Amino acid sequence: MQSISMMMFLEPFKAAAADGAVVELKLRMLAAKIPALQEYAHQNRLEDIEADLAKHFGNSLSDEEKQTLRLCRQLRNKVLHTDFCAARSKLNELGVETPSGNVRKLDIPVASAAEVSKKMSAAKAGTEGTLIADTSSTDSGGVLGWFLEAGHAGDFQKASDAFKSAAVIVDRLADIDIS
Repeated sequence: MQSISMMMFLEPFKAAAADGAVVELKLRMLAAKIPALQEYAHQNRLEDIEADLAKHFGNSLSDEEKQTLRLCRQLRNKVLHTDFCAARSKLNELGVETPSGNVRKLDIPVASAAEVSKKMSAAKAGTEGTLIADTSSTDSGGVLGWFLEAGHAGDFQKASDAFKSAAVIVDRLADIDIS
């Protein structure tokens, strides 16, 4: 049986990861078709391609588009490596608002039904627990907490949207004939 959190947020996570992978594929395919950029087509590290793309396409890329491509590559890495706190920071750098998903981490030293109920009620009232958005993803319980936080806040959809915007830029560049 799959947990409720996986049922709720696995598909949006998978969509974000897939959309990020599509941008990488498109960048590599663009690089492969331009002799001066072909070295990037199979390189393990893609991070230098933005500077060479900007140079190759000159005035066809705005400063904002250059930044979008760079930040989306970094965002893709953060999503794929489940560093959802850092992914949120990249979304913010892209100008995307990311309010808290209001997910709280609760410490329950005695796992009884009464204690869990008491802690849950206090968390709903905002008097118990630590907001995940106020923690780093390396804190205890961070991957699950940040997965829930990112899911509740809509970060996965926002990442997908950012990747789709980057893909549009790459598609436009692929249509430019600059030999």
